[in-house]
Amino acid sequence: MSMLSGLFWFGVAAYGYDVLIRPDQIAEEAKQEARRRQKPILNIGAGTNESSLRAFLFGPTLWGDVNLDIAAKPGIPSPQKVVYGNIYNIPFPDKYFGSVVASHVVEHLENPKEAIDELYRVADSVYVITPLWWCPHTWLHPDHKWLITKDGKGQYIKIE
Repeated sequence: MSMLSGLFWFGVAAYGYDVLIRPDQIAEEAKQEARRRQKPILNIGAGTNESSLRAFLFGPTLWGDVNLDIAAKPGIPSPQKVVYGNIYNIPFPDKYFGSVVASHVVEHLENPKEAIDELYRVADSVYVITPLWWCPHTWLHPDHKWLITKDGKGQYIKIE
């Protein structure tokens, strides 16, 4: 296998782990937390065919009782069960959700702290999943504005 071929397959495997496997595992933890609190779960950045390669290839993430994406068409019912939502102004009361998952969202935002504050307002537990620093798509995606890390390691932040 040539070096370029090896790098290509590394990138494919890294994308699969970082965008498919790891977020599903963390979302399962968030679901358990919401069930424990006997409240619904909110999924931010569920994806639409227009907004996400992951959603285009595999469908939106439907981890939540409510699945929001800014690329969903406001006021138009989605056959994929994804509704329009703005992460800076989530239309639910304080602490309505037991947990919220925002996977591969905040690294695209101008103001991640403001968004995380809004997630914390609507949920008891907040799970923010960001791209792993060592994945090629982390560095190659043209819309990534931040490498968000915790303890210098990146990956995932849980806020309580």
